[in-house]
Amino acid sequence: MFLRECKMISGTPDSTTNSPTTFQLVRAFAWPAVAAFAIAVFYKSVRSLLEGLRQRMDAGASIEIYQVKVGQAPINLQAAAAGQTLTADHMALIHSSWRYSKKDTEFPMPMWAFHVIVQAREEVLNRIESVKYVLDPSYPNPAQVVTDRMSRFKMKELANGESTVRCEVKVKGQPEVVKLERYINLTNTGPRI
Repeated sequence: MFLRECKMISGTPDSTTNSPTTFQLVRAFAWPAVAAFAIAVFYKSVRSLLEGLRQRMDAGASIEIYQVKVGQAPINLQAAAAGQTLTADHMALIHSSWRYSKKDTEFPMPMWAFHVIVQAREEVLNRIESVKYVLDPSYPNPAQVVTDRMSRFKMKELANGESTVRCEVKVKGQPEVVKLERYINLTNTGPRI
């Protein structure tokens, strides 16, 4: 089968020996060899680039290549005009969870990891100064303030049971905070956000 493909690549079978010439074999293997070499040489850089793209997409960023846009989470939240007071109609909390068995030995029970982010349109996210998350009082640090806009104000925590996370969103130039809450149900294999 491979020999036939080599003949088809060159377009002219060797009629005397009925086998590919050295040139035909080199031509058939050239691109796969170059690709394998490039992967071997640039493996760490390519892997780092792909990991960075994955993290940006997980955080809700979109990537557009030749008019194909991927990665943007669907948004049906209201847009906000410049200077308009932001409310809970403009943003929401979303979360994901997954089993985190690495911590089972540290705690005497099964543990889950969960992340919570603010979902909103870009112009709304740009107006947020900080998000103060309020967890169940049983947490060692039940009030956590996040200011990282690039992560969509992501909070990362561990849990051994379901609970409700509340937050106060502080908006730049707006005296009143926006109050949001999210029930955190625990799943074994949620996506990373």
